[in-house]
Amino acid sequence: MAGAAGGVSLVAGLVWWAAVQSTSPEVLALLIVGAVLVAIYAIVNSRDLLVWAGSRGAQRGSVATVQSVAVIGLLVVINWTANNFGGQIDLTDARRYTLADQTQKVLSQLDRDVKVVAFFPSRQEDPFTRGTKSLLNQYQKASPRITIEFVDPDINPGAAKQYDIKNYPITIFTSGDRKEETTGLTEQDFTSALLKLSRTEKKKVYFLQGHQERDPDSSQPTGFNTISQALKRENYVVEKLSFLTSPQVPADAAVLVIAGARARALENEVKAVADFLDAGGHVLALLEPKQETGYEAIFEKWNITVGNDLVIDPSRNYNGDPLTPAPLPQPGHRITGSLTDVLMPGSRTITPKSAAGTDLAIASLLKTTERGWGETTMAGQAKYDEGVDVKGPVSVAVAVNRSDPTAPVTPGATPTPGTTPKVPKGRIVVVGNTEFASNTLAAPVLGNRDFFVNSVNWLAEEEDLISIRAEPQSAATVVMTNQSQVLVFFTTVVLVPVSALLIGIAIWWQRR
Repeated sequence: MAGAAGGVSLVAGLVWWAAVQSTSPEVLALLIVGAVLVAIYAIVNSRDLLVWAGSRGAQRGSVATVQSVAVIGLLVVINWTANNFGGQIDLTDARRYTLADQTQKVLSQLDRDVKVVAFFPSRQEDPFTRGTKSLLNQYQKASPRITIEFVDPDINPGAAKQYDIKNYPITIFTSGDRKEETTGLTEQDFTSALLKLSRTEKKKVYFLQGHQERDPDSSQPTGFNTISQALKRENYVVEKLSFLTSPQVPADAAVLVIAGARARALENEVKAVADFLDAGGHVLALLEPKQETGYEAIFEKWNITVGNDLVIDPSRNYNGDPLTPAPLPQPGHRITGSLTDVLMPGSRTITPKSAAGTDLAIASLLKTTERGWGETTMAGQAKYDEGVDVKGPVSVAVAVNRSDPTAPVTPGATPTPGTTPKVPKGRIVVVGNTEFASNTLAAPVLGNRDFFVNSVNWLAEEEDLISIRAEPQSAATVVMTNQSQVLVFFTTVVLVPVSALLIGIAIWWQRR
């Protein structure tokens, strides 16, 4: 009985040590108790053990035991080597144990050393806290400029007093005389703190108000609070702007957002936006279907045609609803190069015009499939009418930037430096949808959030921040387009059973 108990205690101690990679008092106690019990059993039963050792069965058993011990020892060595010198392979569908693209970009661009002090009390140790520690260790492995120190404020109250810490858990990021702290425990929180620490400039994003636009402070389903918080995590300052109190766009505006205006802008307001763009400003315009904003002349000047229609795509949409298209991100632009699926319920077409002979660079960002179209009438059942509707694939988002001017060259003349007229650059993104960035869709559909924030980053000339961001702590909603549903149906209901049937028929044919 003592031998069996000792063996169980030894195995439990080894398994515990392999799991926590630490010789804690509990692990040591199990190993010592197990060794003592096994030793007592061997001393008490020494004569029987010697007789058994001389038998043929024992010799055969000893060979099997040696082989088993060798295999187990090899596995222990491989596990120890992998934990201390190897990497890891993340096989989860959401890549939950791999740092997001944005985090890796931020870490690769760090130009200063950052010390991270995480105050985690041991009395609150749980699987979630251990996962957070593992996450922080990934930051340290990804960048030689990151150093991590874990402090138990209950055991080391002096360190907590040094940082003036009163509530736990909390993580402090310091670099030189700069400091950022976060009480959050997710990758979003840590990367946001790093961004704020490493970037000294905070650019401002103004949301235009006064024409029934979406409110960046509203937590209602139609509000933009989720998007506003996402921008703040990227180190932007979010403010509201009304032309009633400010006749012009402020000079410190990095981006002006016009989010779903439902009332037509006045002439002086249109001029203020046009002047802002002509002076090199950046505008993100989200439009409601079949709604005039007053800014259409500005869009035409930037070679963008806004359709008075409703986008329908029976081929690629959400939950079989053709009025909720899931347009395809176009790979040729920084905004959409790494984008996942987006949903655009109730969209209008946004079509780029030819930019030949102009200083404008134009790109479509999102397009429907070839079966999609722009419905102009919506009388009765929606169907494509040749010559009336806009034939697919149709574009629902366009980005335009003014390129550097080219100096005229006179044959035989030597170009004179500084003679080229300097035209201020400007950028504009027009999206034929507003609802995609609302709280209802921006939180569960991560592609929607990333599309909006990527657009702001590109407009603000912060292209290095364009990437796939870390997911929130809760699991993201799985967005199944009708194409995905059809694929899953045929794979599980048709392909697998038919394959099994064909294999069975083939085996029967060979055996007959």
